[in-house]
Amino acid sequence: MILDIHLGKEADYTISYNLYDNNVSRTFLQRMAEQENKIVSRTQFYNFGETKQDIEQKLLAISEQLQQLGLIESTSQEDLNDLHENFPRLHEQHTGSTLELLREFNYCIHHLEDISRGFNSKRFLFNCEGDDGIDLPEEAYEMFTPTKEYGKLYMNYPHVGKHFMELFGDLDTTIPDEQIQLTNKMCNTVYCWFGEDKFTNQHDLDALMLSMFMFYRQIEHKLPYKWKDPKLAIGYLPLGELNQDVDIDAIANNKYVHSWSCRWVIGHTKVK
Repeated sequence: MILDIHLGKEADYTISYNLYDNNVSRTFLQRMAEQENKIVSRTQFYNFGETKQDIEQKLLAISEQLQQLGLIESTSQEDLNDLHENFPRLHEQHTGSTLELLREFNYCIHHLEDISRGFNSKRFLFNCEGDDGIDLPEEAYEMFTPTKEYGKLYMNYPHVGKHFMELFGDLDTTIPDEQIQLTNKMCNTVYCWFGEDKFTNQHDLDALMLSMFMFYRQIEHKLPYKWKDPKLAIGYLPLGELNQDVDIDAIANNKYVHSWSCRWVIGHTKVK
């Protein structure tokens, strides 16, 4: 089972992933094969040469448009922080071009956070439009991992809100209960990791899990599951890994998701 992702305005560069031979990855590929080529954002590429100034200029332009729409009073840091905190609510209230602006605003905020923290977290992701998802297969919960490895393909977070590991990363103990959305759906959304391996060393992983447990104790009254329950869905769901070497510069020069193809056997290809 292979997922080919075609990058660039003319599909100039293709990245291919071998999906794991299990029912979860098989279900994911089948759903992607049936999905129309409609994507929320085709340009969510992080840390492929973008500068802080690039993102700040883009954020200012978006913020000025949101100000004209009356969603913020000014482009001050305080108003931008308030807008980011209220993004989950606003995301549900708006449609069309306003919703697109809000999404782009949110992407820019997270992009700047990456740059300011100095993360080597090269990645790109996309979410498909019009897909409400299906309930995660039960066996998928056991597959979630807080580790990230270069060249692996994961299902991106499919909800609007925060999953447990994001809560932990922000040490967010004051989040409103309704904004906590533990991963419970399989949606047509992918997360392609090209950064450094994270928490693949057992010592680092053990230290991470201990820190997350201590954090869990602070917010367990807000969560529906006990520690070590797989339905906490900590981290991301791995789906496959690269089946070829990748030219990072080629990705940087083609930061646009054109389409994808799904393959099961030779001669059986479905292109989107």
